[in-house]
Formats: sequence, C-alpha cells, structure tokens
Amino acid sequence: MTLDTKHIDWSERYELGIPEVDLQHHYFADLINRLLEELGTADASYQKRLIRELDAYARFHFISEENLMFRAGYPQLETHARHHFALIDELNVRETRFASGQISATDITDFLIKWFLGHTAHEDRSFAEFLHGDTSA
Repeated sequence: MTLDTKHIDWSERYELGIPEVDLQHHYFADLINRLLEELGTADASYQKRLIRELDAYARFHFISEENLMFRAGYPQLETHARHHFALIDELNVRETRFASGQISATDITDFLIKWFLGHTAHEDRSFAEFLHGDTSA
C-alpha cells in the first residue's frame, strides 16, 4: 500500500495476517480510491454520497475490529477504540465542512489516506502482533 497523489496501491506486505481485517482494509482502500477517481468527474451530490458510504463502512469496520480485539483480550482495546472514535469524529467534521463548501473532497481523501496508512501500519499492526504472539515488537 503505497501513497501517490491519486491512489492507494494495495500490497500484500501490508496485510496483518488476520483475514477478516485484511479483507476489510482492502475494501476500505478501494472505497478511498473510488472517491479519489471520481473527484474530478462526479458532481458534489455524488461525492457526498461516496463520503457517507466511506463513513458507514469505517464505522462497520471499527466495530468488527474492536469485537475481534475484545474476543482476543487485547489489552489496548480502549486506546484503539479512542483512535477509531477520533477518526469518525474528524470525518464527520470534514463531511459537514464539505457539505457547506468550506473544504474540497480532496481535503477529506488526503486525511483518509494519511490516517488509513498510519493507523493500519501502527495501531493495527500492534494488534496483529499481539494476536500472533509476536513478542519481538
């Protein structure tokens, strides 16, 4: 998953080894990419719908991921859930600002890409290491 200005390129080396989470992360990246691809051609109404879809999917994914963490007894669950809450909160602020014309959809996608790549590489990786019993991290 490398970042260029137009796309998240999925790479297997970024998978966590948790099939359910990896599948969801891949789909989330695809949703971000779809929004990126349609920024220049879609009207604002459709862009808003895509952003709402991203928001709904993020909420689903976070609940699913937190349930896996709960079941596994992950000691950092509460901290991780706060990261998720902060993303949803910031996304909602940006959705509102976009709807009122204060920011562009690019501002939202830039935020999502940065957050998605950083959170997946760090916070989610920590959970994967816990789940797989990796004590070298």
